[in-house]
Amino acid sequence: MLEWSPEQARRYHLFAVGLTGRPYPAGEAGIRRAFADLGSLQLDPLPVLGRNHDLVIQARVDGTHPDEALDLIHRERLGFEYWDKALCAISIERYPLFRRLMELGGEAWTRGRAEKLALDYPDAVDDVYNAVRSHGPLSSRELEAEDVAQGEHRGWKSTKAANTALEVLWNDGRLAVSSRVSYRRYFDLTERVIPNAVRRRVVPTTAFSASLLVDRVRMAGLLPASGDAEVWMFVRTARTNGALADLLRREDLVEVRVEGIRTPFLALGDAPDRLAEAERAEPDSRVARFLAPLDPFLWARTAVERLWSFRYSWEVYKPKEKREFGYYVLPVLVGDRLVGRFDGAVDRANGLLRVHAYHTEPGARGLDDPAVYAGFQRFLRYLSADTAVLPSGATWTREA
Repeated sequence: MLEWSPEQARRYHLFAVGLTGRPYPAGEAGIRRAFADLGSLQLDPLPVLGRNHDLVIQARVDGTHPDEALDLIHRERLGFEYWDKALCAISIERYPLFRRLMELGGEAWTRGRAEKLALDYPDAVDDVYNAVRSHGPLSSRELEAEDVAQGEHRGWKSTKAANTALEVLWNDGRLAVSSRVSYRRYFDLTERVIPNAVRRRVVPTTAFSASLLVDRVRMAGLLPASGDAEVWMFVRTARTNGALADLLRREDLVEVRVEGIRTPFLALGDAPDRLAEAERAEPDSRVARFLAPLDPFLWARTAVERLWSFRYSWEVYKPKEKREFGYYVLPVLVGDRLVGRFDGAVDRANGLLRVHAYHTEPGARGLDDPAVYAGFQRFLRYLSADTAVLPSGATWTREA
C-alpha cells in the first residue's frame, strides 16, 4: 500500500487523466492522442457549450471545436460507442473487452426493454436488423420513412418499436454506431463497422472483470475503493468475485492511502513511477482550463470533494429554484488548483459566449485573474465565438 500526501495525490490525479504533463499537439493530431490516452469519452446530447465529449477534449487539446472529436473518432474508426460507466465513445482497441460485455447481455435496463419488446412486437428486432443489413447504415428516421416496425411501444416512454429494436440490437452487439449526423446515430452491422482484426481478438470470460477494472482505474486516475457507485458501473462484481484481490496481489493495481482521507484509492501498479513523472511536470498556470461536467477527472465526485475540497454537482436536471451554481457549470482549473466555476451558454447566431455567472473558490482570484482571462480567450476560439458577455454586462472580444 502506498501512502501519499494530498498534494501528491492531486498531482498524480491530474497527470493520470491527461490534464498535466501531456503536451498534446493541436487539432486532430491532439484529438487522436488524447482519445487514445483517455480510452473513453462520456457522451451527452446537450450542446450548451459544445457537448460533453467536445469539452473533455478541449480541456487538453488546443485548436479544437465542437463536433470535431466524435466525427473524427467515427470517420477514422478510432473508437466505437457503447456502455462504459455510461454511454461512451471507447477506443477501438478495447472492443474485444466490451464484446464480452455484449455477450453477457450488455446493459441491464436495455436488456429488460428487449424482453418487453419481444412480447409486444415479436418481429420488430428481425425486421429492423434485416432493413439495416439490406440498406444500412440507417437511423430511426430512415426506418420511419420505410415504415419498418413503426408500432407504438411503451417499454419506457412512448416510442416506436423500431427505435427500441435499434437499441436492443446495439446493446447485444449485432449493430454498431457507424456515424452521427447532427448527433443522430446511424447504425450498421457490426462486421461492417468494427475492423476484422479487432473483432477476431478474444477476451476470456474469466479475465473480463479484472480487465475492465484496470481500464476503469486507468481512466479515472484514482478510483475510490468504495462509494461513488456510478464510477463502479459494470465493475462492482470485481470487489466480490476475487478479481480485485488478484489484481492487488499481482500488483497490477495498488491501494493508495491519502493523508486525511479515510477511503483508500486504487491506482495502476506503476503509480510510483507515474507519480515521479507527474511531480516533474510543472502544471501550466498561465491559462485556465475549463473542465467538462462529465470529465473523467470528475467521475468520482465524492472522492473529488475529499481530495480537492471542491464540491461539484451537475445541476442540469434540477429544478431552476434548486440550483446552487447554474444550469451548465464548468469547473475552472488553473495549474494544479480548482479556482472557480462558471455557468454559460453559447449563442452561435450572434457569435457570443454568455457567462451567466462566475463563482470563485475561497482564496482564488476571479475574473480579474490573467489566467482566467486567457482561459476565456482560449474558450472563445474553441467555440468560434467573437465575444464573451460577462455577468456584469461587460464584454471581452476575442483576440487574434
